[in-house]
Amino acid sequence: MKNDVWQSIKEVILELFGNRHVPFLYEKKDGEIIITGYKDSLLPKMEIPSVLHGKPIAKIETRAFHGCTFLEEVHILDGVRIIAPNAFSACERLSKVYIAGSVDKIGRNAFFECENLFCAELENGIREIESRAFFGCTGLRDIELPDSIEKIGAQAFCGCSKLKSIRIPLSLTELPRSAFDGCIALDAIFVERGSPAARILADSEYYAKKLRFIPRI
Repeated sequence: MKNDVWQSIKEVILELFGNRHVPFLYEKKDGEIIITGYKDSLLPKMEIPSVLHGKPIAKIETRAFHGCTFLEEVHILDGVRIIAPNAFSACERLSKVYIAGSVDKIGRNAFFECENLFCAELENGIREIESRAFFGCTGLRDIELPDSIEKIGAQAFCGCSKLKSIRIPLSLTELPRSAFDGCIALDAIFVERGSPAARILADSEYYAKKLRFIPRI
């Protein structure tokens, strides 16, 4: 019994010591790690690993990094499954984000009004981008959606005023026209002829002129 207590104390001490260099706040739930916030020690470039203290990091919680004024680049590594609503909203200096394919969905308002975000690299495996996920990302110039994407929510890219081109894969079946409202620089939407996205956008005279058909691979 004493040995078990001592082992538990040792584990707590080791974790506390190790947490000195962890730039975010977190909690444990059902054997997994959920990121809940950030520390003032957070550097401009942050990597969210797959595992922390031997437990998988499963989720970036709602508003975990909301309004973080010093975050410039974030790499979300393979293993994380959920980016919750408003997770990175209003991060005024955020310019680059890499999201691994283990993420099933990018939550609504996840990068809402990250005005300096110009590079969003989305890996294959992501299935859904929820409503207003990239709303007001005025620095975003182009984006290539992964071949796994199935759904894009309302106003997902609304107000991305510098967005010039986007590639939409055959897998996408749900696409509201409002997804690109306010994308005044958008002049090329790359789609496969006969794809669900092509049929949806072709019904709009405005978007039909922007369609650029690519050969099916």
